[in-house]
Amino acid sequence: MSSSPTYLDSIIIPLIVGETVLDVACGYGRWGNLIQSNFWEAGLSKPPIIDGFDGFLPNVELCNQHNCYRHVWHQTMPSLLSGNWDTVLACEFIEHLEQKNVEEVMDILEGSANKRIIFSTPNWPYYRSGGETITGFNDLEAHLSYISRDFFHKRGYKLIGAGFGNPTNLLVRGIKKFKFSWESSLESIPRVFPSLGQLLVAYKDIN
Repeated sequence: MSSSPTYLDSIIIPLIVGETVLDVACGYGRWGNLIQSNFWEAGLSKPPIIDGFDGFLPNVELCNQHNCYRHVWHQTMPSLLSGNWDTVLACEFIEHLEQKNVEEVMDILEGSANKRIIFSTPNWPYYRSGGETITGFNDLEAHLSYISRDFFHKRGYKLIGAGFGNPTNLLVRGIKKFKFSWESSLESIPRVFPSLGQLLVAYKDIN
């Protein structure tokens, strides 16, 4: 996806490990810039080396203007990657693949991670078509698949919910319906109860 909601920041950044990061579907370069500026929140002594790729060429051109990336290139999945990185970060990417390609691409990304792989994805079946972005109309913005919590669990991932807002959850729907003034105070609850989250963060350490 071209960008990500800010409530992911405090979850994703502390999960970054090692000296090198691959930003999968780097979009507007949000994660590259944030990792470079806030690396210390991950317990790192200096910014990691960050590479990125995206399937939408205008996004690649935009990210090449940022100073936070070592290399940025055009690539679509499924296809093999050339190299390995300590952290492979795939925020709001996997749902843009056709369902039949999900496992193959996860295998590719896991095989490119030296220490940790991180995904974020909608926490319910959220299908949509492509749309306008700041770099032009992007067909790749379409959501074509759904990756469940059970699927991640079976592959050995740890799960964290992000953002209070899973529209398929009855409790969430009830609270949203009444628009309570204190609703924003619930944002941290999905970290403990992932099923309540609008997004799901899944990460796995590579042995």
